[in-house]
Amino acid sequence: MTGTYIYNLKKVLMTIVIGFVSAVALYSQNVAIDSTRFPIGSNRSLTLEFALTPGTTVTWPTFNDTISKSVEILSKSTIDTTIADGGRKVLRQVLQITSFDTGFIVIPPIVFLTKDVSGNNSSLSSQPLLLEVYKLKVDVKADIRDIKPNYKAPVTFREVVPWILGVLFIGLSAWLLYRYFKTRPAKKIEKPTIQMKIPAWEVAFKKLDILKAEQLWQRGEIKEYYTKLTDILREYFELKFNVNAGEMTSADIMIAMDEHIQDANAINSLQSLLFLADMAKFAKAKPGISDNEQSIKFAYNIIELTKDPQTQPKIREDI
Repeated sequence: MTGTYIYNLKKVLMTIVIGFVSAVALYSQNVAIDSTRFPIGSNRSLTLEFALTPGTTVTWPTFNDTISKSVEILSKSTIDTTIADGGRKVLRQVLQITSFDTGFIVIPPIVFLTKDVSGNNSSLSSQPLLLEVYKLKVDVKADIRDIKPNYKAPVTFREVVPWILGVLFIGLSAWLLYRYFKTRPAKKIEKPTIQMKIPAWEVAFKKLDILKAEQLWQRGEIKEYYTKLTDILREYFELKFNVNAGEMTSADIMIAMDEHIQDANAINSLQSLLFLADMAKFAKAKPGISDNEQSIKFAYNIIELTKDPQTQPKIREDI
């Protein structure tokens, strides 16, 4: 019984030894730092290397922005792959680390998960690293300054693009202006032409004749009819009496014309015409046929009673 037990124990120990030797033969790892002692806030390079034979794989340890509570990762290189003697594949990554805690700090073991050609899983862990982070000696008499100077960020393509586009836009605009002024035909100097001028009252009569011929109210365009009719009178008042009748209300026109028109018949005709026009334009009323016919007669009468060809202001005959 005792002999059998000793035999089985030897068998188990031999299996463990063989497995260990096989693992060492299949894989090897190395985690090293360029200096285990450095001042607070400075960065050091932590190199991770793992070698494995063909047919075996490794799951590379992943890190966020820290390795431990006291060790921060500033940057990570890509995982480089090289082939060593014997066909062994060597994976390598460099981490730039720093620490802002002083004293002795431990980088814990870094675990690599592996799988051999038979699909057996195993893991290899690095040895923990002991770091010493020390304070900088401060000269209290010196000026306050940063531990390290500020890093100047490189200029990116995105920052340069607006300037490039701006230069291109200015250049294109200048070229277009040059082409425009170069190809634009020379401006011809035209001789002034003498144009015949007619009195304002005559212009108003012509426009009333045109309005009458258009037969707007006969086609149901009552509002348009009264708008054109009052616009003719407003233009006539502006030329005849030099008042801004185009911007006046009907009430303002009556007040202004009381100062310029002495004929009571003309004032009464104007008041009746403006009343019908306001009703048609703003109150949406529909004046009768006789009102529509009488309104243009009021306009003719007002101009006839106020015209004065000898003192009438002249306008261009281009209407």
